[in-house]
Amino acid sequence: MQSGDPSAMYRRCEDLVVCDLDDGSALLDLNTSTYFKLNGTASFIWEKLGDRPMTAEMLADELIQVYDVEKAVCLPDVQNVLQELAMAKLVTDQA
Repeated sequence: MQSGDPSAMYRRCEDLVVCDLDDGSALLDLNTSTYFKLNGTASFIWEKLGDRPMTAEMLADELIQVYDVEKAVCLPDVQNVLQELAMAKLVTDQA
């Protein structure tokens, strides 16, 4: 699954509580009382979205500065993570 609009700006949704774990993060949606566990990469994306709204491409650029991965591999993965976060109503896109 790949997100449609690569220029969409994503931001975190409100009413979520975050707890850092050794290998990622746990999120609690206060509206639904649902827990979500994020792996290290998804947690990195989540943290970056806390700074400001970002596109998938901007997030991929941040990731390739930290991890040894090519953008051609990274960008589709970032788009998939964003789509999953959006489907869970943890982020919204501002396309």
